[in-house]
Amino acid sequence: MQQQQEHPPHADIRKRYVNKTLLEFQEANRNPIYGYEAMPLKTLEEATETVTHRVSGLSNYVARAKQECNKDFTILTLDESAAIYLYSMPTPFHYRLNKSLRIENRDALKPWFSFLKLFTNALEKLPSNEKVVWRGISENIGSNFSKNNIYTWWSINSCSTDLEVAQMYLGKQSSLFVIQSVRGKEISPYSSFPNEHEVVLLPGTCLRVQSNTFNFENRLFIVHLEEVTQSNLYKRHL
Repeated sequence: MQQQQEHPPHADIRKRYVNKTLLEFQEANRNPIYGYEAMPLKTLEEATETVTHRVSGLSNYVARAKQECNKDFTILTLDESAAIYLYSMPTPFHYRLNKSLRIENRDALKPWFSFLKLFTNALEKLPSNEKVVWRGISENIGSNFSKNNIYTWWSINSCSTDLEVAQMYLGKQSSLFVIQSVRGKEISPYSSFPNEHEVVLLPGTCLRVQSNTFNFENRLFIVHLEEVTQSNLYKRHL
């Protein structure tokens, strides 16, 4: 008997820039992802074959991504460009990927390894950006982020250089990460929504809390983070 698919809430399909809760955010970022880097590069069709049963209509989304993606092949191949486009499309695909990234048992993520390999390979080819980017959580994160603490984000985290994009998906009481990115990858030229000015932080991004959480009228909580690299860590200790 075929397992019935769970349909993602409509409102969740576009919320790449926001987590519903702090717990959801922590679940996605607490464990390293190992193994996908060793996968061979495949076409987008081949890379998504193992998750076809998890995303209704996936073959149609893949075909559309390859048809509509940026075909300026100066930097990326067709399949790499289409992988980014598929990630950004308003479909259940990102919802399913994000849900799998939150599962503590990383073996459950293995069906996604081929796509993760293609997607991250594409991101690695893009220029790194030193920009301020924004990401949100739709609840009060309180004092969970203390000054000078360093966190490693193991998931794929979408941010935007446009504050209004992140705010668009926040609730009445919410939190914002203000992140000084060093190696973030701007995917706007390859996204299905180029005006969202999306920057993706790769798995394994290290971030230091620059100051304690700023509480604005008990409804907006702001955390300032800076990306930590070997270079700026060395400069900090000179």
